[in-house]
Amino acid sequence: MATDAKSSPSQIWHVLVIDDEQGRRAVALSAATYSIGRDPSNAIVIDSAAVSRQHALLLRLPHKDGQYTYRLLDGNIDGKRSTNGISVNGQRCLSWDLKDGDQILLGDQVRMQYCIRRLSDEDFQQYLQSVSFRSVKAEVVDRRSTAMQRFDPPSMQAILPQETEKIKDVKPQRRHPLRLLFQTLWGLLRGKLR
Repeated sequence: MATDAKSSPSQIWHVLVIDDEQGRRAVALSAATYSIGRDPSNAIVIDSAAVSRQHALLLRLPHKDGQYTYRLLDGNIDGKRSTNGISVNGQRCLSWDLKDGDQILLGDQVRMQYCIRRLSDEDFQQYLQSVSFRSVKAEVVDRRSTAMQRFDPPSMQAILPQETEKIKDVKPQRRHPLRLLFQTLWGLLRGKLR
């Protein structure tokens, strides 16, 4: 018996849309944790000199209804904060429980947007048809769990954020390049002295 493609049940999808020096791309989120930074060992690699090697973390927060959202934390797993910080919706913060549509700024240059969509599998595949989509796949055993999941290498597909979902133009604070260089060198020097 054939089933109509549009009859599949909808589910909730979490997506992080990123604008950095590589252009616009998106990452579908489902794992318990994601590290974000410019170092290639991160789950989500950001191409920008203004972003720390290990700039931020995303932690999955389970809800009683079986759904989840994510918390954004400044810094790495050891608690070391990023050099240039994070802002959400124009507010500097160390931690933020993300909601649909939140505008994120890493340092003063990289813009991201957190999106939650309720779509069927087919509609989500259509949603994934344009720009550049990267899926950091992980086996999700229990959506309420926050245990660390195994990551597979990212695969390439496409995503089309709806026209109404454009990342708002948050004016970055321009810093003088020499000041950024001195801040970076000072941070490296302080790290070696400890």
